[in-house]
Amino acid sequence: MGDPVLRCFPFGGVGEFGKNMMVYAVDDDAVIADCGMGFPEPGQHGVDVVVPDISALHELGLNIHALLLTHGHEDHIGGLPYLLPQLNVPVYGTDVTLALVRGKLSESRYKGDLRSLPDNGDKIQVGPFEVEGVPVTHSIMDAVSLAIHTRLGVIVHTGDFKLDSAPIDGRTTAIHRFAQLGDQGVVLLASDSTNATRSGSGPSERIVGPALKQAISQCTGKVIVTTFASNMFRIQQIIDAAVANGRRVAVAGRSLEKNIGITTELGRLRVPAGCLVNIKQTQGIADHELLIIATGSQGESRAAVARLAQGHFTGIKLGHGDTVIFSSSNIPGNERVIAGLYNHIYRRGARVIHARQAPLHVSGHAQAHELKMMMQLTRPKYFYPVHGEYRNLIEHRDLAVATGVDYEHTIIAENGQSVEVDSQGIRPGADFHAGAVFVDGESRDEIDGIVLRDRRILAEDGMISATVLLSQHEGRLLNKPELVARGVLHESVSEEVLETAAEDLQRYLEGMDQEMLADTEALREEVRLSLRRWCKRHIGRRPMVLSVVVAV
Repeated sequence: MGDPVLRCFPFGGVGEFGKNMMVYAVDDDAVIADCGMGFPEPGQHGVDVVVPDISALHELGLNIHALLLTHGHEDHIGGLPYLLPQLNVPVYGTDVTLALVRGKLSESRYKGDLRSLPDNGDKIQVGPFEVEGVPVTHSIMDAVSLAIHTRLGVIVHTGDFKLDSAPIDGRTTAIHRFAQLGDQGVVLLASDSTNATRSGSGPSERIVGPALKQAISQCTGKVIVTTFASNMFRIQQIIDAAVANGRRVAVAGRSLEKNIGITTELGRLRVPAGCLVNIKQTQGIADHELLIIATGSQGESRAAVARLAQGHFTGIKLGHGDTVIFSSSNIPGNERVIAGLYNHIYRRGARVIHARQAPLHVSGHAQAHELKMMMQLTRPKYFYPVHGEYRNLIEHRDLAVATGVDYEHTIIAENGQSVEVDSQGIRPGADFHAGAVFVDGESRDEIDGIVLRDRRILAEDGMISATVLLSQHEGRLLNKPELVARGVLHESVSEEVLETAAEDLQRYLEGMDQEMLADTEALREEVRLSLRRWCKRHIGRRPMVLSVVVAV
């Protein structure tokens, strides 16, 4: 038997933010780390969810023993309802993570085989591997790094982490355990690159509490606080700040209600008796005694904050003296939408306080100093930056080299580029298919590239329908083609232009031979192509053309 080979297959989250999914294989035995989802980019019309395309897994011929989860954020577990039925493997995670997964799977009526991943130093046997969860701090409860013990040494897959010395729940990053793993021999460190471009160390989550208390104390009316629905540490501090200011708390948003229910049931969220009030029963509470925690910090159109801002939230209206606190960061690309949300709030007479005015938000990801400390603790033989766009990966590799990792022992490999590690070193392996599957969230149907292309054309260039009536036996037109346009032309010129197009199309068709005119399938395609060419030549656009040939 030859030397074992470790192969890494990034199906998502490397060279991008979101839909994190990595496969680690030693020879043909494998485990999967995380199974996340992403969000659509501009131009992906009608797409609600993007998940990794795992079709190449079948071709790799791997014996996959389990799916291991680092934590419960959507970009790490959101792909499970769509992909787990195909994978059909046990899923390991910590208590809060599995509770969130159960909630997601219940919506798709697929239970899955969910198993506990210990984070107390105990290991579990997964195929030929021993696996343990190493506690780390992040912006969600129960996050862990994965330590996968293999014949080549330990793989440390950090997942999302930071080194918060004073976390809200007292569960600190297990620095001593990472050091012990380093002593045992870490063959590969695959580490979170999200904040590799930010110097120093990030502040503790704990600094947000006093800032929230102060901001709320200065408000005379209702207070609405919006944050990420999964950040229960933030929710805890919002509740504490509300109680300290003599306010009762209502929750607006299904995901918030669900997560608060899960963490309260697990005994991880402390809610004083009588503090929570149903959002539908707040009419009897004075404005200065009410705080609402709401979803929608990124300006999502159907979320609670957007409905409040636009005056569409049943039973609650924003007005003068009210304050909306954004205890969140702006996800890149959402800035214009959020700015529009601010304007709606101000139109209602309320005011906005956000994280650029006070320390109302901190990141859950390690910055440069913390990333270097992770390398110093684990002292990996090889280093592989993951979770981030290309610039983040490069900056993270530079940090590794500055920390003492040999440049030749690092690698940059994005989604679809495998990595191989053995006694000879680390190197690029074979490329594999690692695309994306676009999902319509309502129907859960997959949307292929052709549908997306058509939607993009419709959105950008509109549509023209052309109806041609002909005598099939005589092979001649019976009247002028009838054209109807949608989203192509300005109303003031549309009739004139369409009239000209119809006349030109009629002349073109009348110049065709009878045999072509009698072939309705060929004629339909000819009408489509000629009308597209006419539009490109005369109006500079390429609309979608629907051609209908009626033969009598």
